[in-house]
Amino acid sequence: MEENVIVFVVENNADHIYQLEQALRRTPLQIELKIARYGNEAVLYLKGVGIYSDRSAYPLPRVILLDLDLPDGSALAVLGWIRQQPDLLGVPVLALAYPGQQHLIDEGRRLGATAFFPKGEFGPLLQTVQSLVRSDAFGNVAA
Repeated sequence: MEENVIVFVVENNADHIYQLEQALRRTPLQIELKIARYGNEAVLYLKGVGIYSDRSAYPLPRVILLDLDLPDGSALAVLGWIRQQPDLLGVPVLALAYPGQQHLIDEGRRLGATAFFPKGEFGPLLQTVQSLVRSDAFGNVAA
């Protein structure tokens, strides 16, 4: 049986999470979403500390989807932190932003986001996730 692909979503909007879950179910991939709603929760998960210390239950992701407009303003700090972690260097970070948030996109680009997608438009995002997973271009992340 094929192993689940872990996609880590950092998003606080329940509607967007639901829409993303529904869209991912239509892909042929075995995707398991792990979700953090705030930046500090995302860092704890990715560090594997506290309640996230069991890597069999909370494995490192193959892809990270990051909402650049988290209400606590932490998304860019999280992105910068991710790009400084040796264990996460090969993990693509797909950033989500609303049209008109060019300042967030520019800063996200500077901090090393892999690609940018409009929030709520899942077609191109899903195609990219499928392409990344199928090509395994970024390699397997060590647990």
